[in-house]
Amino acid sequence: MICQNCGIEAPTKYVAFYQNIGALVVRFSRSIEGELCKSCIHRYFWSYTGVNCTLGWWGYISLVVTPFFILNNTFRYAMCLTMPPVPQDATAPELTDEAIDKIQPYANELIGRVNEGGKLKEVAEDIALLANVTPGQVVRFLQAVIAAQERRNS
Repeated sequence: MICQNCGIEAPTKYVAFYQNIGALVVRFSRSIEGELCKSCIHRYFWSYTGVNCTLGWWGYISLVVTPFFILNNTFRYAMCLTMPPVPQDATAPELTDEAIDKIQPYANELIGRVNEGGKLKEVAEDIALLANVTPGQVVRFLQAVIAAQERRNS
């Protein structure tokens, strides 16, 4: 599917990483969560967990919170180690006129299945096979349909 961080079309997995910086009586925290590719997962795990390990402890609340953030990050990262790597030629999907023409005959099925609660990843993969496009292009098509509908309603 599409990485929600970098936008490339590659295998993704849902993760949530947390970062904490303790400053005696206050704390500063950040997080990232969503469907991310393996490269982004790797980058955010090491960045956030490295900050937790070095700067996360320096506060009363942070002394308690930081170990949980480290454990969460480590557990979620370990669950992603078996993911396939990001392909060398992975790019952000483009919704070309050709792709639109190929997906259009399946638009009702696509929208119907998503509206019925179908998982976007599965629906996009199925429609992509039928239309001979990439799943990312199907997602971009659906996003374009939603944007057009929102413009009409406003």
